Amino acid sequence: MSDTSNLHAVGARIEALLDELRSSTEGRVWMRVEELVRLLTELYGAGIARTVELVEDSPDVLRRLARDDLVGNLLVLHDLHPDDFETRAAAAVEALAPSVGKGGAQLELTGFDPAAAALAVTVTSTGSGCGSTSETLRTSVHDALADALPDAELIEVVMESAPAPTPVRLGRKPAPAGMGPP
Repeated sequence: MSDTSNLHAVGARIEALLDELRSSTEGRVWMRVEELVRLLTELYGAGIARTVELVEDSPDVLRRLARDDLVGNLLVLHDLHPDDFETRAAAAVEALAPSVGKGGAQLELTGFDPAAAALAVTVTSTGSGCGSTSETLRTSVHDALADALPDAELIEVVMESAPAPTPVRLGRKPAPAGMGPP
């Protein structure tokens, strides 16, 4: 179940079940359900915290755990991830840049607010694509960053077009007036 899409599906299903329970349950019962979910979350969070304590002497093990999609997200959820938000944001942009570059665009981290868990990136493209291509790229960048940074409250993706190159005429320079061939 370590496939990222399956993890997202499980998360979405949990949300849907909780919404369904909330809307179909009377107030006192719903309060018990919320308490149960909170206690379960605290219990497995304590287990994860203990795991982090046990591997503190092995930073390479903790790094491997942090890079795993599932474990890394759980470390973030319980504020146990070894990297702060800014470090993870920079790493996510750096990891995503080569795939954006394959399409002829550049990706740059242009703004960051750690207190608000917000970041801004700028995608500069050659401007040779149509508007829907630009929107597709913007959405892809946003979604990839949201997956990499589950604790991000705001991800702003600014699209810019690089100026089109000016064609250069190669050839002989025209002769000044009156100096040309007869």
